[in-house]
Amino acid sequence: MHKLKTDKNLQKAWQIATPYVKLTLLKRKYMRKIDLERRHGNIMKNSFDLSLINREAKENLTELIETSEYLYRSQVRHIVKEIVELKTRIILLAGPSSAGKTTTSHLIRESLKAQGIDSLVVSLDDFFKNREDTPRLPDGSLDFESINAIDLDYLNVFVTDLLEKREAKMPEFDFLTGRRKEQLKDVKINEHTAVIFEGIHALNPTLIKNHEEDIYKIYICVNSNFFIGKEIVIPAKRLRQMRRLIRDFYTRGHSLSKTFEIWGNVVRGEDKFIKPYKTTANYILDSTHMYEPLIYASYLAPLLENMEEPEAKELFSMLNKCGKLKKDIIPKDSLLNEFVIRN
Repeated sequence: MHKLKTDKNLQKAWQIATPYVKLTLLKRKYMRKIDLERRHGNIMKNSFDLSLINREAKENLTELIETSEYLYRSQVRHIVKEIVELKTRIILLAGPSSAGKTTTSHLIRESLKAQGIDSLVVSLDDFFKNREDTPRLPDGSLDFESINAIDLDYLNVFVTDLLEKREAKMPEFDFLTGRRKEQLKDVKINEHTAVIFEGIHALNPTLIKNHEEDIYKIYICVNSNFFIGKEIVIPAKRLRQMRRLIRDFYTRGHSLSKTFEIWGNVVRGEDKFIKPYKTTANYILDSTHMYEPLIYASYLAPLLENMEEPEAKELFSMLNKCGKLKKDIIPKDSLLNEFVIRN
C-alpha cells in the first residue's frame, strides 16, 4: 500500500499530536506485517489485529471508527492531491466486486470540487449490453465480469465525443429490466473538467485510447487481512465476499445461496479480466475499514448460521471470532453504507 500523507485540516480527534506522528502511531497500534502475509502481484497485504479491534470496540469505539474512516479518507486525499498537482483530466477507477468503487468515485468528485475543479462521474455499468446480448459462461450463466459484457463500440464513441467534442449522449442501464433505457442523457464538459470513469474494467487499455499522458489510474480493493496471534482468520477476499453477500441480500433481494453460487465465477472473471491491470495503477487504494467485520457479525452471521453450504459455515466461523457492532454507529458518509443500508 502506498504511504499515506496527511493534510492540515484534521478533525479534533487528531489534534493531540502532529498529523504524521498520530497516523504513524495508529498504524503501529492496529496494523502489522506477519509471517503469513501473502503477495498479490507486487502488492503486499496489510494485516489488522482482530483481537485488538474487538477490545477497542468495547473500550475506545469512537477512536476505532474515526481511525478506520481516517485511514481510508487519507488515501483519497493523497489521490486528489496528485490529480490536482498533475492537472490530470481523465481518472480511471477500477477494482473487483464490492471494493467500494461507487462511493470512492463520488468522494473524489466532492474533493475535487472543494479544490475548485469540476468533474463528471461516468459509470461503466451504464454501458452494459442488454441481457440477451451478454456473453455467457460454459454453464450458460451470464458473464458480467467479461470485458465483452460492455458495449465497447458505443463506449468508444461516447469517450471520443466527450473528450474531443466535449459533449456526448450518456446511456443509463436499468438493472431491473436488464436493458439500457431508451432515453439518453446529454452531458457537456469544458476543457478543465475532470472525467472519472468508474467500473470493474476501467483500467482495461481497450476502453480509453490515445489519452495515456492525461490519465490517472486508481485500483481500489480490500487489501487487508485480519489476524489473531499468527493466524489469518479473515482473508481480504473473504471480507469482500461478506460485503457482497450482505449488500445483495438487503438491497437487491438476492438469497445468500444465489450469491454463493455465482461467487466462484465472479472471482474467476476478476482474475482474468480485472486483476491483470492492477499493477498499472498510479495508486492502489485499500478500502478496508477495521471495524467492518464486527458489523457483519451482527447482520450477516445470523443469516449464515443454519446454512449447509461449506462456504457459509466457513464465513460463520470467521465472524464468530468478531465482536458485534450495530449499523447505527456507521458514520453517515462512510463507504460502508454502500454495503450496509441503514433502513
